[in-house]
Amino acid sequence: MRKAKLITIYDLRLTVHWSSKEFKGTLTIPEVSHDMEEDDYIFESNLDDGSAKGDLNLENQVKKVLGDPMRKIFQAFPKAMIDTHGNGFYKENGISPSGTPLPSNSNNNQNVQTKSAPTTAPVPTNNQSKDSNQNKSINTTTIRLEAQFMSSADDLFDVLTNESKIPMWSRNPAKMKPEVGAELSLFGGNIKGKVISVNKPNEFITTWRAPTWPTDHFGKLKTTLVQGSDSTKLELYLTGVPVGTEEETEKNLDIFYMRSLKQIGLGTIL
Repeated sequence: MRKAKLITIYDLRLTVHWSSKEFKGTLTIPEVSHDMEEDDYIFESNLDDGSAKGDLNLENQVKKVLGDPMRKIFQAFPKAMIDTHGNGFYKENGISPSGTPLPSNSNNNQNVQTKSAPTTAPVPTNNQSKDSNQNKSINTTTIRLEAQFMSSADDLFDVLTNESKIPMWSRNPAKMKPEVGAELSLFGGNIKGKVISVNKPNEFITTWRAPTWPTDHFGKLKTTLVQGSDSTKLELYLTGVPVGTEEETEKNLDIFYMRSLKQIGLGTIL
């Protein structure tokens, strides 16, 4: 638990003892952790009965019958912990029921801590901003990232587009409004762009430029939010990425967007 946010951290080793009319044994899960995906869990089956010991078919059946339902239970555990123990914390700290930290606007600017931007190269001034289509000689490619967040689409959209809340995850003052034509400035001005489309709370599109890109060249970042039953999928689709910068750009999107959002309590990893 941190100020204005609640996350889960655990790393367990579990051993399940089971028995049937004919056999008995154990099913061991070496690791059950807060940052694991459903397919990451490993199950080790051991039969206690001497006559069946070493029966691979039976051991595999045990893994399937007992292990498969456990995967879904393990994945639901972080949210269940927060739902069970977090209600009082939410009320005390003014957080929405969906789990998104919503600190008061008066505290945001005071609590901003400087975070290294993806790079410190110079950024273009406003009169340099041009559409990337004007740079036809630049070979470009596309980057796509996605991640699940324990938040409603409405709350996540607000955290991504409200310039008073963006510093919660960017650790720098921001300039952004969910309005067509609004200017975008993130990470100390290292990321620049303009809002060109808004469909709250499902999608917004901006022009987007990293400081290491060719002068005056802008890509287009499409941010999509897909509401699920207990989480929201965030998709980042960036076109117009100059060839040769795609590896660095993808890494920065993952670190400075996806991981930073999870660090403020929207996910289960630090």
